[in-house]
Amino acid sequence: MLAGTSGPDMIELWRWTLQPGEIFSSAGHPVGTSELFYVGQGTLTLTVAENRIIIEAGSAAIARTDVPHSYANEQETPLMFTMAVAELHS
Repeated sequence: MLAGTSGPDMIELWRWTLQPGEIFSSAGHPVGTSELFYVGQGTLTLTVAENRIIIEAGSAAIARTDVPHSYANEQETPLMFTMAVAELHS
């Protein structure tokens, strides 16, 4: 994590690196959580519930992540992306 706040309204900024074939899965965050992604290198395969989203280098996307979701590198080169997480309850 690069930076973040605590408390009921939480915002975090992350930088992730996934190696080829690596996947990270989450059961889901609190209701209303959103994540904003920017891919700097490689291709991110973001799966949210049953939806697959392919995010190429230089592109961004936003997703509700209060459901099961995963981040995967299905390519043969390292993936680097930045992600902001917002859990806002007010």
